[in-house]
Amino acid sequence: MTDHIAGPPGTTVLPLRGDLDHDNQRELAAEVDAAIARTTGALVLDVSTVTFADSSALRTLVLAQQRMEAADGALVLLGPLGPALRRLLEITATDGYFTVADTLPLALAAAAELLRRDPRAAGTG
Repeated sequence: MTDHIAGPPGTTVLPLRGDLDHDNQRELAAEVDAAIARTTGALVLDVSTVTFADSSALRTLVLAQQRMEAADGALVLLGPLGPALRRLLEITATDGYFTVADTLPLALAAAAELLRRDPRAAGTG
């Protein structure tokens, strides 16, 4: 379901792939929790190859967003979003809750911008 990709210092890039559903929810949550624990700035979740996502996956994404905000970090979804995930975000009205970028350079730039907007996230406040 996941592999790890190195990002800039303080940034974790976690690729997610395949179906994200109730059957693998615990594994997904554990992977995301581990990524959050080792992230000091931004977490980029690469969801570009996610083929299906249900409410349990959405819950994991929302909790990750909340945890990153609470830790003064940033979370970015790296797409492009597949039809299933895009539809899930749209029908639950959470599409505006996440920052989404279609390429890794854009995702890293978006994460850096989010961190700049909140001085606490950059460790300056």
